[in-house]
Amino acid sequence: MHKLPHIIVLALCLGLNSCGNKKKTESEVDLSTQHVSTDLQVDHLNIWVKSPKTAKKKLTDIGFTSVPDSLSAIHKGQGTAGRYFYFLNNYLELIFVYDQTEFEENNSINRDLDFTERANFDENGASPFSVALKVKDYDVEKIPFKKVKYHQEWMNDSESIYSAINSKTNLKEPSIFIVYPELESDMFETLFDLKNIPEEYAFARAFYKHPNGAKKLTGITITSYDLDLETETVKAVNEIENITITNGAEHVMELTFDNNAQEKTFDLRPELPLIIKI
Repeated sequence: MHKLPHIIVLALCLGLNSCGNKKKTESEVDLSTQHVSTDLQVDHLNIWVKSPKTAKKKLTDIGFTSVPDSLSAIHKGQGTAGRYFYFLNNYLELIFVYDQTEFEENNSINRDLDFTERANFDENGASPFSVALKVKDYDVEKIPFKKVKYHQEWMNDSESIYSAINSKTNLKEPSIFIVYPELESDMFETLFDLKNIPEEYAFARAFYKHPNGAKKLTGITITSYDLDLETETVKAVNEIENITITNGAEHVMELTFDNNAQEKTFDLRPELPLIIKI
């Protein structure tokens, strides 16, 4: 049963059960032509921003519904917060520094993580993008790259995120990390399935309904410059269905919804390094 999206859980301390998409079998997918990983799947995407209000408006202006700021998670102890856009099969988070002092204290403790470098993307040329992955059956031994365990006070005692070690040093590629099951995004096949959110949380159903008609994220392309495509993290992500990391002239993310059925394109640069296809 679906409960409440976890971003609201973090804000209201409520519970969540996440439901994964049915995996395609090898007989259903031509492995020679498709991006397929049997163990990894994209859970959600982050974009580091300096002005969350401006970045959020760029998306709402083209017909996306945002989660209200009052229900958007503050990552206690981490010094960051997010602005959220939910889709049927994952979500987009605009992440930013919420408390500079807390942010610096956290980074002084967790020196193997890349928060400082990513937050200062405009100064050091780092990619402002993060890809949050989930791993099949939550078997951390299936994570195909070197990782560092990260725990923060906004997580339960037994829960941790695993971040790719080389996200700290390979700043031109997006930051890569693995979420634990309780943090995985809820997923729905159709808008009709939103009825599975209990009536007491029925208000959350509206967050998945966008005036521009977008429903499912069906394609993700993340472009960076001076990118090494042979790192273990880039190679692992490029084996996942419907996502590609590639070289180009600048940092930009392209998101395609519903296979671009409406044949509409929105370029949100320079305020937000994002191209939307609906």
